Amino acid sequence: MYAVVIKDYGDESSFEIDETLPLPELKSNQVLVKITASSVNPIDLMKRQGYGRSIFEKQRRKIFPWILGSDFSGHVINVGQKVTRFKEGDEVWGCTSKASSGTYAEYAAIDQEEVSIKPKNLTFEEAASLPYVFLTTWSAIIRWAGLRPQDLNGQKIFIQGGAGGVGTAAIQLFKYWGCEVSATCSAKNVNLLQSLGATKVINYHNEAFQDILEDQDLVYDLLGDSVLEDSIVACCEVLKNNSSSHYISLTHPLINTLDDKGLLFGAPHAFFLRQKIKSAHRPINVHWSIYRPSLSGLQELTHLSEEEIIKPIIDSIYPLSDISQAHKKVATGHGSGKVVINNIL
Repeated sequence: MYAVVIKDYGDESSFEIDETLPLPELKSNQVLVKITASSVNPIDLMKRQGYGRSIFEKQRRKIFPWILGSDFSGHVINVGQKVTRFKEGDEVWGCTSKASSGTYAEYAAIDQEEVSIKPKNLTFEEAASLPYVFLTTWSAIIRWAGLRPQDLNGQKIFIQGGAGGVGTAAIQLFKYWGCEVSATCSAKNVNLLQSLGATKVINYHNEAFQDILEDQDLVYDLLGDSVLEDSIVACCEVLKNNSSSHYISLTHPLINTLDDKGLLFGAPHAFFLRQKIKSAHRPINVHWSIYRPSLSGLQELTHLSEEEIIKPIIDSIYPLSDISQAHKKVATGHGSGKVVINNIL
């Protein structure tokens, strides 16, 4: 089969097309998918540069060559002995969390719990744009913050960084859950975010959100200190100062700490850092969120997509052979929605 691989960590030039790879070995609980489309998420850029190597290298039989990518849509080619929900020819979609099942490829073997039937009203490219970004928010709210959709009805939600893939999906989800949503973005994306359901959109070039917002119930920080110095401090300023308020960050030092100090020493140090931050901002609840797969979340996304409650927002589509350009596009941080990959060479 063919795939785009990296043979060492590095920049966009690290990618190579390899057309001599064997088909993935199919385990009993896996589905072999011929991939029509995938997508680029910021985590893919970070992995390419070596982020998370302390964890991801342990998941791969061979460290290199490595196939990146997690989102996918395509057709079922074969199923493992324990798979009962799928058959050959099914149109499917999903997102793999396994470092050994990269989707910048012709085929991938995916755990059945990370696969669902693709909504018929979505193209393959549209379908490949949604699972990771939706499930990132689903995981942040349901798993890490321990909240239920009904808990958020009528709540004020602020999203720092609303125009990217996660932000555009999150606005739609929070709106569906009955929230009043505010978000930041650049001038070119103000109308987009308003059309998705954000009631207050702040152009970060002209205004500081902490000068405008107050009494928020939840802040979903998609940018962190990489964009705004002391981001958590500024975000907590706009929250209600009580134990029902939540700050959720996707940009925290957990993985970097594990990479720097190793799993043995890094885990307790990361736990210490988290407790220190939690203590500094009490009574506000501070959560460090990382992606976790969820079959129930993927099935909910399937339903919401079929009902056109959650719609794909695509910035651009690149052929697999132009994966380097697709990564460069995402690296600018100025897109509107997702960058999608057509996997057919």
